[in-house]
Amino acid sequence: MLAFAVIGGGRLALRWIQIARLIEDTPRSRVRSAAQGYVELEGRASWLPDTQNLAPLTQRPCVWWRFRIQQRSQSDTGPRRRESWRTIDQGRSVQPFVLDDGTGACIVQPEGAEIVTGEATTWYGDTPWPRPPQETALARSLQRDYRYYEERIYQDVNVYVLGGFRSSSGSVTGTRDEQLRMLLTDWKRDPAGLNRRFDADGDGRLSLQEWEHARAQAQRDIDQRALERPALEQVHSVARPGDDQLFLIAAFPEGELARRYRRKAILAFVGFVAATAALGWLLQGALRSA
Repeated sequence: MLAFAVIGGGRLALRWIQIARLIEDTPRSRVRSAAQGYVELEGRASWLPDTQNLAPLTQRPCVWWRFRIQQRSQSDTGPRRRESWRTIDQGRSVQPFVLDDGTGACIVQPEGAEIVTGEATTWYGDTPWPRPPQETALARSLQRDYRYYEERIYQDVNVYVLGGFRSSSGSVTGTRDEQLRMLLTDWKRDPAGLNRRFDADGDGRLSLQEWEHARAQAQRDIDQRALERPALEQVHSVARPGDDQLFLIAAFPEGELARRYRRKAILAFVGFVAATAALGWLLQGALRSA
């Protein structure tokens, strides 16, 4: 057990101090001018238009949630009764939400992210799923065989994001050659109209030269459409990076978040040192007795 504590404490301390340094060293980007790739963003969270997200256990409106339901179990083996909690249900939100930093809006895809929330609630009950709010007072007087845990990030809270940023526009689907083929195919569906426009000698069919004239006109039509088409607004999104880089979403500002990870790293390091000392003491005792 001590060996696992030594290994686990060392790994956690190293990982958390690396995250703290990553948060501090990554420059802040603005949605409007962010480069494609790995970025740091911070802004106000809100729902996507015409959507809503409710935390499953409390039914509170939020942009992200995570829950866990555990059942109490007791063991009568040995001289003392032991109590433990077994997870019977859990889940987390994958619904996208919007981050707005004042320069633009960005869709956040939370699936696969490490998420640090600003609020968590733990309570107990006697049913596998929490009772409705009107029955809460009654549930308090009953046996507490189940434990409910729920975390939430609310709308209008400032969120911090480290992730993969990309932008896309609603431009016409397909390359220029694909658009040309589609337009010519459409013209071929009306042979009479095609002949009226491009059959210069009136023989009822298009020669190779006349067909090249038709292709040239189709290219000019495509270019003209591109010039007349209004500029479409870009859609920005941030999601899990394609490599092993950290994807982090937090309901804390950058400075406070970095301090939280540094405090966690210090606690893990203290545990690592204590476990290492205890393991060394046990090994020394075993060697002496041998």
